[in-house]
Amino acid sequence: MVRKQFLFFFLTLAIMSIGIIGQYHVLPTNAIFELLVLCTFLFVAKRMCPSAWLVFSCSLLYLIITLALAKARGIHPVDYFIAYKTFFYLALLSFFSSKVLFEEKLLRRFWHILLLLFFVKYVIWIGLGQEGRPGIFTENNYEIMFVLLLGCAIWGFNRSLSLFDWMALGVVTFLSGSRSGVICFLAMFTIFYIKDFGWKTIIKLLVVAIIAAGVAATFISRLSGGDIEAIDRVVFFQGFLKAISGWGWQEYLIGSQTLTAMPESVCTRLQYYQSLFSAGKPGVCYSVILHTYLTRAIFDHGFLGLLFIFLAVNQLLKLSDVSPRARLACISILFLNGASVSSMNSVYAIVGLIIVMTALYPERLKYYGSSSAKSARELNAST
Repeated sequence: MVRKQFLFFFLTLAIMSIGIIGQYHVLPTNAIFELLVLCTFLFVAKRMCPSAWLVFSCSLLYLIITLALAKARGIHPVDYFIAYKTFFYLALLSFFSSKVLFEEKLLRRFWHILLLLFFVKYVIWIGLGQEGRPGIFTENNYEIMFVLLLGCAIWGFNRSLSLFDWMALGVVTFLSGSRSGVICFLAMFTIFYIKDFGWKTIIKLLVVAIIAAGVAATFISRLSGGDIEAIDRVVFFQGFLKAISGWGWQEYLIGSQTLTAMPESVCTRLQYYQSLFSAGKPGVCYSVILHTYLTRAIFDHGFLGLLFIFLAVNQLLKLSDVSPRARLACISILFLNGASVSSMNSVYAIVGLIIVMTALYPERLKYYGSSSAKSARELNAST
């Protein structure tokens, strides 16, 4: 029953968004999806795969230590939660690994309906000349990441996506105008499409080159006549370089002291993002002001912390019998999205990973029976 309610929430919110003009949604979709993750967690938290305990224990221990340090420094709880949300998510995802919730037939139907709804909303948005990029739940840098991760789950059933699936996914991604989205799509297409080398591979590379040209066109169109300095992510990266200019090797490994404020000059330059400033100290900004997840993670957790996050995701996917190629695609999407926006700090990444982890792939049938039509309720009862 949980599986149907999980997908029902998405479709209901998506259908509601179709008739909303000039904004993404009238409901707080991000908060709703956070609540959906927590409610679903309650149904799968009865037991955990023993091999996932390492990820859970390390994440929980890190949270306990950093929370104590943050409290000792008088850090506002909201600031702490935003900076360390990834490790809360990893602890939750540990309970989803190795579980089964979604059968192929159900998930394929959901995939096709969702792509249709995205296409309709994006076309309406563009056709009516609305300002900004189209969105159905939120800013499309986040929701396109979810759609691509869902595509990885669909690919995992038969080790392929149909021509229609690729075309529909590509059209939706390019209609979004999301730079991170089209780059993630290109990476996903390359990983899944090219399997060996030969004349067929050369043709496939030409197809990839055509898609890459579309990616370049998206970047050029977003510059609006400016140069590279007009790209906000360049400004954020310059702020990051300013913040780490005095770092030693220890900081590069484990990051700055728990919730170290960004330099005043960086906060002043980015003061137009007032909503991203500290919840408890007006005028103070933390790593969230940098937007890009990779720089935020390095600043707060160091390269070791960033490495742990992606290794942990790979391990949890591996425990769920996700194929190596699909794991590579998922991690590539998360990494490339993290070069632009929130990646693993976003609930849209988490709901996408939950679906990827809990889909009933062919490799899992040997544990749960030979019929893919067997109900996910019965399968989940045995986990």
